[in-house]
Amino acid sequence: MNIGFDARLYGLENAGIGRYVTNLIDELVKLDRKNTYYLFLKPQYATVHQDKTNVIPVVTSIPHYSLSEQILLLPIVNRCPLDLLHVPHFNAPLFYSGKLVLTIHDLIKHFSQGTETTTRNSGLYLFKRAGYLTLTNLIVRKADSIITPSAWVKNDLQKTLGVNPNKTTIINEAVNKTFGTAINLTETKRLMAKHGLKKPFLVYTGSIYPHKNLDLVLEALKLRNPLTELDFSLAIICARNVFWQRLRDKIEKMGLSQNVKLLGFLSDQEVAGLYRQAYCLVQPSKMEGFGLTGLEAMKTGL
Repeated sequence: MNIGFDARLYGLENAGIGRYVTNLIDELVKLDRKNTYYLFLKPQYATVHQDKTNVIPVVTSIPHYSLSEQILLLPIVNRCPLDLLHVPHFNAPLFYSGKLVLTIHDLIKHFSQGTETTTRNSGLYLFKRAGYLTLTNLIVRKADSIITPSAWVKNDLQKTLGVNPNKTTIINEAVNKTFGTAINLTETKRLMAKHGLKKPFLVYTGSIYPHKNLDLVLEALKLRNPLTELDFSLAIICARNVFWQRLRDKIEKMGLSQNVKLLGFLSDQEVAGLYRQAYCLVQPSKMEGFGLTGLEAMKTGL
């Protein structure tokens, strides 16, 4: 069977879905020798599985979550002799006529709304939101099968979009083995020194969209009791720069620049090392499809 996989979000820099896509593809092409995989990849990952005889890369720079992916991606996909196409989110080509499997990680954008949730101007935001709502409603009905990471998302699809639960399969996510292996303590201490991070510190890992609710942690740090035995710092690990400047400005305005450290993207080894030195993980998000960072932290003993 020829299986197509929209892998344009391959790479850990693409946050949670990037991790899902990367790990799923890496393991599938190792375990499955019966099927051929057509991977629709961005140029920087064109050779990522060049040693696998069951992988055919199809390079495309079409941006995800864009109008162009609905217009330009379809003919690229149609040129491949696919028996099945797997798209790892809601943004599948609406007019694709073959067998389609989606992974729906969450419906957070249905509930997290308003101009404060975007970096776009209000007009473009309203246009994109209307497109998101329309596409999501249509594509979940069109899909032959849907994968969700949790029962919560499966139930949410049924309740919010009326998706037949019989075509939805729950496949829980798992922790990368890196989080259970030994770390280099010297490198971890060097990383902490580089960012001016001292114990005791809290750690947050993930994107910094408004629904992630990081304001709550900042307010808690601002209200900390100066007489307490523990004076916490917060390390924020985030691969994406969306809302980055907005958060930085808020930290400075609240007078927390000495307590809150923005670390940017870190490798899994670096994250695991910081987890082992941290006081605890904070995950104040208002909604998650799964919440993999909690399991990752637990795997390190945090």
